[in-house]
Amino acid sequence: MISGVHGPVVVGMDGSEEAMRAADYGAWEAERRRVPLRLVLAHQPAPMWGPHILAADDYRREHDWVRDVLANAERQVAAAHPEVTVQSATVDAGPAAGLVEESKRASLVVVGTRAAGGFVGHLSGSVAAQVASHAHAPVIVLRPTGSDEVPASFAGRAVVVGLDGSPESEHALAFAVEEAVARGSRLHAVYVWNALEVHDIGPIVAEEFGDAEAEDKAIRLVTEATEGWTDRYPDLHIVRGVVHALDSAGALAQVSSDAGLLVVGSRGHGGFLGLRLGSTVDSLIRHASVPVAVVRGDREP
Repeated sequence: MISGVHGPVVVGMDGSEEAMRAADYGAWEAERRRVPLRLVLAHQPAPMWGPHILAADDYRREHDWVRDVLANAERQVAAAHPEVTVQSATVDAGPAAGLVEESKRASLVVVGTRAAGGFVGHLSGSVAAQVASHAHAPVIVLRPTGSDEVPASFAGRAVVVGLDGSPESEHALAFAVEEAVARGSRLHAVYVWNALEVHDIGPIVAEEFGDAEAEDKAIRLVTEATEGWTDRYPDLHIVRGVVHALDSAGALAQVSSDAGLLVVGSRGHGGFLGLRLGSTVDSLIRHASVPVAVVRGDREP
């Protein structure tokens, strides 16, 4: 793995169908990486005091619900992926904080998202964005698809990686290459560029979008970034492309609309409350129609 860490694949559970899809996806990743799968349900029980105190029966139901969610998930994953070692754990923390802590020992974190809450909390788009922003391992976010699609059906679909010349995008490219090779699919390396100045650009008309020098630079960046990978993986087919757009997230989402995975790098440093993903990555996590992998570039091997 690009991080050099051979920890488990951690999956965030919350009792939803999306979380079970994430568990199935995580099991596929764990199997190919030959590491354990760790199913984690992070939640904070209601306090034993205060205006919202629960009766003893309520606490018992909450405890039973958590136990049943993990037990059922273990059984389903074990049946579908008998070669994978499955672990489960309950973490006394908020969903985002709990998964970020778990990511310190993980090779990958997988989360699903959904629009509505569950019994004791849910892995919403905002939680997924927080995990991707602060996790110490790569994070794959699965968006709801409205279908019963499982990871096996992603085989053969392109892996799209967004490049921007940063060290983070280099790590994202390495991650994307591994994913494409594992799936037997082509790799689509894309650089989204914008030649317009930030200030005093004047009216935006079609003629102003043509900047041959900037486009040539973008093409050189993609070509140089992807050089050497086919020497290492002769069967890997790389498609290189550049797109001029004011909306990077929208452009990447459109390019990857029929892909099996979209990979991007994260940026920034800081603590749990201070670090925020760029608007492009955050938008993709919340709205992309395909799974999104966010790869950090500052993890030590």
